[in-house]
Amino acid sequence: MKKFKNLTGLLLFVLLSTQSCKDPKNQKEEEKEETAVTYVKEENKGCLAPSNWFVVDPATGKRKTTAPREDYTSVFGDNTTVSNCDFHQWSWQKFLWLTNDVSGQPLFLEELFQVTSQTVRIPTVNKKIVLTASNKKQATGNILNTNKTFSSNVTSYPVYYSIHVNDSLYNSIWKYAKMKESDYTNATFPVGSLELKIAWVNVDAIPDTTGYFVTDAVVEGKNTKIALLGMHVVGIVYNHPEFVWATFEHHDLAPYYDWKTTTTSDVPVTSKTNKLLFDVNATATLANITLASDSTNVFAVNQFGVPRQAGDTFLSTSQKEPINYDNIAAINASVKEQLNDVWANYFYNGSIWINTEGYNYPTEQAELLVSLGGTLSDPAPGKLPRGSVAAYNITMETYEQLGFAPTSIHGQNVAGMGNCFSCHSASRGSSLNISHIFNGAVDYESKLSVAQTKQKHLDEIKLFIKNMKASKK
Repeated sequence: MKKFKNLTGLLLFVLLSTQSCKDPKNQKEEEKEETAVTYVKEENKGCLAPSNWFVVDPATGKRKTTAPREDYTSVFGDNTTVSNCDFHQWSWQKFLWLTNDVSGQPLFLEELFQVTSQTVRIPTVNKKIVLTASNKKQATGNILNTNKTFSSNVTSYPVYYSIHVNDSLYNSIWKYAKMKESDYTNATFPVGSLELKIAWVNVDAIPDTTGYFVTDAVVEGKNTKIALLGMHVVGIVYNHPEFVWATFEHHDLAPYYDWKTTTTSDVPVTSKTNKLLFDVNATATLANITLASDSTNVFAVNQFGVPRQAGDTFLSTSQKEPINYDNIAAINASVKEQLNDVWANYFYNGSIWINTEGYNYPTEQAELLVSLGGTLSDPAPGKLPRGSVAAYNITMETYEQLGFAPTSIHGQNVAGMGNCFSCHSASRGSSLNISHIFNGAVDYESKLSVAQTKQKHLDEIKLFIKNMKASKK
């Protein structure tokens, strides 16, 4: 959201699409009211993908999307002026930049490197993804299996997960992980720090992989071709030490819950077509997407991570709607219209961040995150989460879409809602602890094994569930 000092500036923006200068933070109250009008005007145009994201390099014939600006000179430099759309544009541009073709491989496989949950680099041969049996488990310990009737050999395959980081995040994690906890309490990761979590499956699970990105991997010791199903893009931008948590999925993995029903009782979920994660002959209920299940027939509850109610209306949360939902839908359509490579088969399922307005970067913002502790994820009206406050990826948070203690689909509410910040919080005492792989690196320095690190995380989730259930009584 850009700010204008007078109507002339607004008209100039509308006619010429020039970038305006931002007002000082101590702007007058009447200027704030004008901003609200400007916001509506800007949002009514739609949240679009600029055509320069899709410029083709004449030398290679491949798309060459530039990296989004993220420092204090970017739209994030003044957190009193940044708009909802700015976060969605960053998310899509970052994904498109990461998937630029570099010598036949996407940039993320060329310039990022794979690590364990303790941020230990994984040795690779020819940059192949390396997946072991432990990579099959989601954060909660559940395993997601594909629909066997979708494959050509009538076999169900497990979904695997890999973690990738850039130099900035890797180096800063190890800088702080070697320190005493008291020495990094108010520390933050540098702008540009980036982590990806990616969901993969053996290509044999998919009869036609032409619409998927496929690459070579070593899966449980065997050379295997794998297809990309989903990706979390998690990055630090200026004024947001909590990371912006964006997520992408292949466009046709599972059906959606039908919120158009006017009844407040849960209705069964079916699918008109056979899908990778859902049998066309199956009927699914809440039991298929809870922590007690390793179901092969799973479904998505809230499109774009925006919580719904009966009658297809929006649940009241800390994020005003339909602005956020409409922006995601608009930018997805805009990208789809302009993208002509395999990545056009993937869509953006939303992102979540914290409103840090009024807090100086980075110290005050780090202190804010710590002060919120385990309540960082609270999406109640008036609280600080913004964007998709019920953010999830069907391939990674399959069984957590309704939080950790659901009793019914229609019973979802802000008190029990789950999102990225439900598990990723600063409750350990530093904003750095929002990153699980940072916590894993600290565990590594303490001589804990990968299995012990995962168990600690599971124990934290169990405690969160226990406290959530207690708060509902």
